Amino acid sequence: MCTLATKRIDNKWFLIKTRDPVPWMRIDDEIKLFDTEADKYKKLIIQNPNPKEDGYYGGVNEKGVAFVATFVPVAENQVSYIRRPYVRLILDASSAKEAIKIIESFNPKIGGNFFVADKDECYDVEAGLDEYSIKKIDKPTAKTNHFLRLKHENLQMSIPWYKKWTLNRLKRAQELIDEAKDLEDLENILKDRKNSDTHTAICMINGESDVTPPTASAFIVDIGTSSIYYCRGNPLEKAFEKYSFNKNWGSGS
Repeated sequence: MCTLATKRIDNKWFLIKTRDPVPWMRIDDEIKLFDTEADKYKKLIIQNPNPKEDGYYGGVNEKGVAFVATFVPVAENQVSYIRRPYVRLILDASSAKEAIKIIESFNPKIGGNFFVADKDECYDVEAGLDEYSIKKIDKPTAKTNHFLRLKHENLQMSIPWYKKWTLNRLKRAQELIDEAKDLEDLENILKDRKNSDTHTAICMINGESDVTPPTASAFIVDIGTSSIYYCRGNPLEKAFEKYSFNKNWGSGS
């Protein structure tokens, strides 16, 4: 499960995310350029390195449309946004509004908390089993693994530790994103260790919990430059590196 936040800084929207996989998910991930006849626009996507397994976690396209998300399981038969090819299809959009229309077109609906943004607008989407709550936002916002508007409740909220984890991360992330002023502040949110004494920090470390693996990666989408600052690994151990469409990626896939 993951922590998300978004804020407009120096007139640019930034979307940030930690990736905290559940135990049965693949731990490692990678950033990849998608630029084929199947893609309307070039896309940078954080993904599972194995193309035979599900795992698109978020990204940005060359038009400056970005998507980040975290899953909120509210039913056993709910479809997660991470399943291929949903994120890749969403990033065929030329604007945040168009991305929302693509999300609304999916049948069955995909589930989770989403931030969808372009250079001008940002939307907070809560996606339940049978409905979406879509809110245009203009202030710093954080989300974790429960809904704030929809009636659906995460199936894991009955687990005391889990409920404390999602609530503590939301409160802390909102405090930090409210005060964030630059890229360094955004990176520090993704590294934050407050509440580690109760094993409910934003950034989890190896061996800290028997319930969830450590934070596997983190990334920051700078929509103003259509680039991603990506940390492949735990952000307390690895550095963030900048990736853009100007990089020589070789052939797409």
